[in-house]
Parts: sequence; structure tokens; C-alpha cells
Amino acid sequence: MPDATIVFVNGRVHTVDSANSVAEAVAVAGDRILAVGSNTSIRPLAGAGTRVVDLAGRTLLPGLIDSHCHLVGVGTAQRAIDCKAPGNGSIRALVEEVRRRAATQPAGTWIRGRGYDQTRLAEGRHPNRFDFDAVSPDHPVIFTRTCGHISAANSLALKLAGIDDTTPDPPGGRYDREGGRNLGVCYENAQGPVQRVAQLSGPELREGILLGQEAYLKAGGTSVHDAGGFVGPAFIQGQDLNTEGKLKIRVYAFGTDSAGGRPGSALVASGVHTGFGDDRLMVGAYKAITDGSTSGPTGATRDPYASNSDDSGILYYGQQELDSMLLAAHRAGFQVTMHTVGDRAIENGLNGLAAAQAAFPRENLRHRLEHCAICPPDLQRRVRLQGIVPAMQPAFFWEFGDGYIVNYGRQRADWMFPVKSLLDAGVIVAGSSDAPVTDHRPLFGIEQAMTRATSGGDICGPDERVDLDTAIRMYTYNGAYAQFQEDRKGTIELGKFADLTILSQDIARIPPTELRDLPIEMTVINGEVVYEA
Repeated sequence: MPDATIVFVNGRVHTVDSANSVAEAVAVAGDRILAVGSNTSIRPLAGAGTRVVDLAGRTLLPGLIDSHCHLVGVGTAQRAIDCKAPGNGSIRALVEEVRRRAATQPAGTWIRGRGYDQTRLAEGRHPNRFDFDAVSPDHPVIFTRTCGHISAANSLALKLAGIDDTTPDPPGGRYDREGGRNLGVCYENAQGPVQRVAQLSGPELREGILLGQEAYLKAGGTSVHDAGGFVGPAFIQGQDLNTEGKLKIRVYAFGTDSAGGRPGSALVASGVHTGFGDDRLMVGAYKAITDGSTSGPTGATRDPYASNSDDSGILYYGQQELDSMLLAAHRAGFQVTMHTVGDRAIENGLNGLAAAQAAFPRENLRHRLEHCAICPPDLQRRVRLQGIVPAMQPAFFWEFGDGYIVNYGRQRADWMFPVKSLLDAGVIVAGSSDAPVTDHRPLFGIEQAMTRATSGGDICGPDERVDLDTAIRMYTYNGAYAQFQEDRKGTIELGKFADLTILSQDIARIPPTELRDLPIEMTVINGEVVYEA
């Protein structure tokens, strides 16, 4: 047996194996787990050149996996105006931030903002073109709501996108209007034209990947499933970074389609399918966006919203069109997934996946549903029977849960992200953040899977809370399973990738409500220490 390159001893090693075994020590040789066991069995594997890390009772986990995020968005949000920053709780404050940027940026360059929530702004509404025009007539402006499904643009941005007061609402989208004027508030698919003219440059995308990677490594993240925005120009930058040895985090990159037209269809037609690439950068699922956001609220529901009996959300496609898209990707060999928030969207998505499998049977599908949010018992049964892997975001409850109760009513809020019911039924549920929609830190997601607490002090679906071991599994093994790599990562077992996350304390002794701020001591990917506090 070769000498270990790194040995960890005196720890609480949560292996996440089939028995949830907790060991004392781990040995790493190169990029693989060499051995797992007691201090006495592991210490002899250390040679003269071995680094020995005394964990002193701290927790060592398999590398944490975020199974639905937007890596570039996490990075580029750091360069945008942070609408969640202290002091930015009003449109007036956001406009002042735009004024400051306009005074320092060259005319014609984009001013971007990220993360506003109209329900939390003092004015109780979305910012609009006229707010921004007053301070930035010579700079195109786009502010993206926290959910990513609604944005507000100024007049110059609308002009560059070819949008004026006579532009009709597109399929799967709409504009806010007043007195016949387009206010520049773009919902769902109506964002497409502005987003395309606001496309980031190659250097900006490269910087976004590196900044997003840095954020995840500091948070103990070793793998991400990028759920849209990476396949396309960003993928080129990712390939270059991978070739240069600068892409450390593992990326499973989706190709995304919406009615506005995105790279997913071209990817399906290319002959490439899920699994193309390497263990650092891999083509992931084909994803169709079927409805809106949980918090907009624009998710497509079977019954009207509790907060507005005239509204039941935005559905992007009719069933026939959706079925055609899904069949093409399924037949081409893709793992297929959909953004599905409302129960109407989930039902349509399940119908489409069932039709694709009936028309072209395949094995080991692991087709997914992203969010799978409002999922009542009848749809839970279908998720189980169709072998679906949902990627859910427990972290949403903290930021958006109080709004869920208001917008959907208590019963539907309690059915949202029904993790425990699905797990108890044998469904593999992967944990994720959807960052930068909300906090990217996997420990925050683990906390919220255990508490489902809202920032207002309520709890959405207390019976859907899970224990610590289950929450850890959601962000390790289940994430690996969701990308067909459970034989390579997601647990600490002999021969698997040496992807490890070391915490500053014993996680089992920390109150769940304090997990989000538990410091990360070290992150290891492929046996390389990529972050150390």
C-alpha cells in the first residue's frame, strides 16, 4: 500500500456510507481515499512526506455538493449592486446606488443590480424604467429580482433590446404597464431580449466563474450542478480554466431552454449528451423552464393564489410543446429536468417525462425536477413511481417562507419542498441553494432542511423536517447520485475521490440554528487542499 499524502486523525468522520458510519481517521493517497477507520489503523499509513492533520474532535464530511445553483451568477453578483446590502431597502436607495455607478462608469456600459425583493422595499413595488432614467439616461440598467425570474430595466436597456411601449407580451412572460407605457418590469420570458443584449463578456464570465468558485470553496463546496447559464459562452471560459488547472470545483453544467430561446436546443442537436466532459467539467442535464418563481410569485399553480384569486402564475408551454421538447432531449440521451415550481407545472412535467419514456424506453433515467416545490401527496406518488430525482432548496424557507404562507396559503406552504415525505417513500432528494437566489452555503441548506424556519419565526411544514444525518446525505451522496457519480464521490469510502470538507467543530454538537455560520476549516478536492482557513 502506498504512503498517504494526507492523513486526518482524531476526528468525527461522517462517512455517509449505507450505515452512516462515523470513523476517527481518513487517509488520502493522491486524488483518492486510501483508507477509513480508527486512529490506530490509519496512523501507520503516514510516511515521511505525509501531511498529518489532527482534527481534535472536529467534523470531516464528504465534499459538500450544491445540486442546483448558478455558479457564474454567484460570482458576478459580487460585482453588481447588492440589493440585499444594509441600507438598500428602498427604491430610493437603489436609485442612489445607480447614480454613484453612473458617475464613475463610462457612458454606454451596463449597470447591474441583483437581489431586490419588491415585498421588502419601502415602496412596496418593483423599481421601474422611470426610477432609473432619472439618474442614468446614458447607461443601460438592469436589476434582477432575487428569484432571477423578474427584472427591471431602464429606457436605454429597453431600446437596446428592441422593446418599446407597443411590444406585446411574449409567450410565457409579460411586462408591467401603466397608462399604455411599458414600465420596464419584465416577468419570466419577457426578460430574454434585455438579458441577451446585457450578455457578459468573456473576461466577465471568466471572473464570475473564479469568484463563484472562491465563494463555494470557502463554504466547503466541492461540486456544483450549474442549473443554467454555464452551457454557452461561459462553458468556453470553464474549459479554458480547466485546461489551465484553475477550475478546482467540479461543475455539472445544464443546457437550458425557455420559450425565449437558450442553448439547450442547440446542445440537444449537437450530438453531445449528459456525461460528456471529465470529472471536473461535465455536460449535465437538459433543462426546460416550465413556470415562474416561488417568491415572485409566478409559479404555475392548479388553484389560484391565496393572495390573488385572479392569478395562478405563468406557464411557459402547453403540454404538447413541452412533450416535444422533452422527448427530443430524452431520445438524444440526456438526463432531462425541468424547472417546476407550481403543482400545475410539476404535473405537466411529470406527464411529459412519462410520455417520453413511453415513446422511447430507456433504463437508469434519473430524470429530475428542479425545485419540485408545491408538491402535494398525489404528485409525490407520481414522483416516486416515475423514479424522479428532485433537487430541492430548503434554504428558501428562511428568505421566502413567510411570503409562501401569504401567497399560497398554509396548506400549500406546508407541502412545499416535501423532503421527508419523499425520502420516506424511497425518493432520492438532492439538496441545493439556487444561489445567487439565496445563500449559497451548503451548511445553511443543511440547517434549513432540519428547521424549515422562516425569518419571521414561522415554520413551513414542520412534519417535513429531517435529522442531521439525512440533511448531510442530501448535500453529499444524494447530490452525487443526481449526476450518476455516487460510485465516485458523495461518501468517504475506499477508492472514491478525495473530496472532503472539514468543519471547525463537531457538527453534531452545534444547535441547528447555528450551522449556517459554522466556519469551514479546510476544503479538499481530488486530494488537493483548495481552501484552508
